[in-house]
Amino acid sequence: MKRSQRLQTLVKLVQLAERGARERLAQANRELHRREQQQQQLETYEQEYATRWLETGRQGIAGTELAQLGAFRASLANTLAIQQRAVGSAREQSALSAAQWRGVRNRQRMFEDLAARARADEEREAARRLQKLMDDLPRRVDPPDAEPGI
Repeated sequence: MKRSQRLQTLVKLVQLAERGARERLAQANRELHRREQQQQQLETYEQEYATRWLETGRQGIAGTELAQLGAFRASLANTLAIQQRAVGSAREQSALSAAQWRGVRNRQRMFEDLAARARADEEREAARRLQKLMDDLPRRVDPPDAEPGI
């Protein structure tokens, strides 16, 4: 088996690894987007309930209802903090996946370049052998020590 063929096998394996890394990166980015949307939604809820809490406080509301609304806002703030940490983790995972994909992609390019150089070397060697054969052909047909006309 030629060197370029052996390298082509490695190129195929690295291409599979690159595809897997690309899929993991896409999944990490989808998860990050989902988490960011959830965070935005929670922030919107938090703003709405803050406004509602202030308005109800101004209008006069029973103390228990105001306390319940305050407790709900505290719970929402806690959930928002948890979501912010989840978004941070998703960002880190996305960045890690991107770095891993770039590493695998660079390795793939290296093997592709190496295989291409090996094919080019093999083609040059084949051309050199063919040229040598063509150069030697007249000597084989008409050896130099043969007598002319015999």
